[in-house]
Amino acid sequence: MFSLHGNRHQLICTLRQEEVRKHFTADVVHLIVPDAIALEVNGKTAGAACTALLAVDTINNDLPLVIANGDQIIEANLGSIISEFQHRELDGGIVVFEAVHPRWSYVRCNAQGLVVEAAEKRPISNLATAGFYYFARGRDFVTAAMNMIKKDAQVGGSFYVCPVYNELLLMGAKIGVSKILRNSYFSLATPQGVQDYADHLRFTAAQRLRI
Repeated sequence: MFSLHGNRHQLICTLRQEEVRKHFTADVVHLIVPDAIALEVNGKTAGAACTALLAVDTINNDLPLVIANGDQIIEANLGSIISEFQHRELDGGIVVFEAVHPRWSYVRCNAQGLVVEAAEKRPISNLATAGFYYFARGRDFVTAAMNMIKKDAQVGGSFYVCPVYNELLLMGAKIGVSKILRNSYFSLATPQGVQDYADHLRFTAAQRLRI
């Protein structure tokens, strides 16, 4: 997660306690970003939204918030995408790509390109989310996520981040999307995904050598 302070940002990482103890991931985070907040998660949570809420003391404010998955790579100018969301005065923004596989979360947009519905593991359109979620105010995410949990709006026993936008829509929020190419998104959640990204890097390097 990133809590945005103008041109600065506060990085907040939620890390599994067993990984911190075994691989010293919190130390790695602080070596890369010294002022980052590393929160240890003891055991499993009830989903990504619940994991993000562990940082409630830091994110329950009027500052912009970005929640991003840690096991992915997006080859796009994310800073420009956030600036675009802010220029459009959106209450929330989601990076999307074209897909139809039910492994992803999805959003459906109206003719004006604004989100009217979000769904987890259910293709309600061909706009899959890339695990990069912008909220104009951190407190909006906190309030909407808690409302979602109170309604028990879980999927397969887990509370995800994408459906939080449904609660924001009920609050009258204006949610938009920024579309990237499918081949600009890489999931590293599986060994095959890691291999696919390694192959992409090798192909890109070979192409550059030919230029």
